[in-house]
Amino acid sequence: MAVETENKSVASAMYIVPTPIGNLADITLRAIEVLKAATLIAAEDTRHSKILLDKLGIGGVRMISCNDHNEAERVEIIAKEVENGGVVAQISDAGTPMISDPGYKLVSQLVARGVKVVPLPGPCAAITALCAAALPTDKFLFAGFLPVKDKELTARLEQLRTSDTTTVFYESPRRIMQTLKKLQEVDPQRQVALCREMTKTFETIYRDNVSQLIQYLEEHTDEVRGEFVLVVGPYEPSEDEQGSISPQAQQALAKLIGPLKVKEACQVVADLTGESRNRLYDYALTLKQQQ
Repeated sequence: MAVETENKSVASAMYIVPTPIGNLADITLRAIEVLKAATLIAAEDTRHSKILLDKLGIGGVRMISCNDHNEAERVEIIAKEVENGGVVAQISDAGTPMISDPGYKLVSQLVARGVKVVPLPGPCAAITALCAAALPTDKFLFAGFLPVKDKELTARLEQLRTSDTTTVFYESPRRIMQTLKKLQEVDPQRQVALCREMTKTFETIYRDNVSQLIQYLEEHTDEVRGEFVLVVGPYEPSEDEQGSISPQAQQALAKLIGPLKVKEACQVVADLTGESRNRLYDYALTLKQQQ
């Protein structure tokens, strides 16, 4: 097991440095300290990042590009820089590196090589949106960008039908209406928060069920622009559904009753699905009466 301890100074290491997602004032003091101390900056797009560095008054630092196409090639350069006592800062175009951005392969290989990697906290559109969504945050899933192909998009959203987890996606303005309408087919009353242009001048957060949100956006098409974070709330069963069991549990019971005694079948299905044994037993008795 590799164990790394905290080092409060800007010691030789590869630092993962989050950058603002829209508001320059969100840069942290520690991020500025590391960027100023860096002997090498690995940026997703060096031209884009140079604009940020100029605004921060940081210049004269050697920069290399580090993206999906050349991560593997950059491992040797970055590893040698740190091994020779240098300070490397990894940054993406905006937000926290590796959160729907390049960097995972790079960090994985550097860690395997024994290079110290230090993460800095900071801006992240997914977490910023989640905190403002007014939806449950005790259990959530960040799922990045949704599939582009219609069939795959439908299948992915179908997974949310009975999900008990708040799910966070990134989506483009060109596809957001299609995505919302697909979600409406799954559950027209699902509570969502659509967060637009987070931390920027036109930041807007829409909170409603998906059907009402679609209606609003169809009436305000000028607002379907910018960068979107879609936060989908967990499935909330109706009062009738709360007293029922899932179709999967029903099918399993139907197959097991006969080969097993009723109580045994209910116990097996309860262990597999997490359903209430009492509700399973009531349903099993109904099945027996129908046989």
